[in-house]
Order: sequence, then structure tokens, then C-alpha cells
Amino acid sequence: MTRMTSPLPRALAPALLCCLLSLASARAQQARPNEVEGLVVPGGPSPAVTATYPANGASAPAGVLVLKITFDQPMTADAWAYGKSDTGAFPSCLAHPRLLNDKHSFALLCTVATGQTYAISINPAPRFASDAGRAAKPYVLRFTTVDPETRDMHAALTQAGLTDIDEPVMDWNDQGKGVSQSAPPPP
Repeated sequence: MTRMTSPLPRALAPALLCCLLSLASARAQQARPNEVEGLVVPGGPSPAVTATYPANGASAPAGVLVLKITFDQPMTADAWAYGKSDTGAFPSCLAHPRLLNDKHSFALLCTVATGQTYAISINPAPRFASDAGRAAKPYVLRFTTVDPETRDMHAALTQAGLTDIDEPVMDWNDQGKGVSQSAPPPP
């Protein structure tokens, strides 16, 4: 006895296989866990300087100067470093910059002489860090000074786009290394 097979089931086999694979893929995607909001993924981009006062390459009045450094991410108040650069004089600054209320900007009180070119290395020892613990990219701020001289804190704050509430309060912590920085992060 001869058995006859219908060509219809053979023609449907590839289509049936595709349907089964699509169904299995859809179920696998549904089984994935939901996205978690507020999760900080380790890694990611390093914080970068987005703005400074004085602006890089610009001129600023001599005398009392409030340096302002703004990063693209929220930063940690007790993680910072700045120091000398070979491309200009180093201003007389207090040791500790203050993290401002926006959590992106630091203010540092300095004095500068007229007619000078200054350069400050931001993060020469990798200490500036985001609140997620990522070290900031190194940056060199260069600027020149001109007359007239600024003689008071209020005027210096205004020039930097700040208010009296942003007054930098710091003390000196340079141990003769030419770099002032926060304590190393705990192990």
C-alpha cells in the first residue's frame, strides 16, 4: 500500500517555524526585568569642565579674583585638586575651593597681579570627582590680568557671576608640593 503525502504541510513548515520562533522571542522579551529608575551605573563619562571664570584664554581684572569652575555633573565637595601649570604663573589662592549650592560649580578665592598670564591645572592629581565617584578629566585654565584692580570680595563675586551667598570660605593646605588637594578617598 502506498502512502500519499500532501504538499500543503511541507509548504507550511517554514512559516510555522517562523511563527514559533517569533512567539518564543516575544515571550523572552516579556520575561526581562523592568528598568530601575535612579540607578547609577558604574563607569559612564568622567566629569568635564564646562565653564570657568575667568573664561579660558580671557582677561580678568587684577586684584581679588574668585575663580569659578563648573562641571557637567554634580560633584563631591571634599574631592578636588588644583596646581601649577608650566604654561603660566600660579596665582595666590587659598587651598580649599567651595562647592556651591548648584553642586556643579566650585569657587576659589585668589589674588592676581596686573599684566600677568596665569595658568592653573585643574585636577592634576585626580581628586575632583562626581557625586557618583568618577574622577574629572584634567583641565588647564589660562587667563591674563588687566587694570583696573578689584579690591573687594563683593566685586570679585559679581565679576564671576556669583552672589554674596557664594563666598568662598577656605584654609590653606599646600604642603610645599605645589598641588593643593583634598585627602585621598578612603580605601
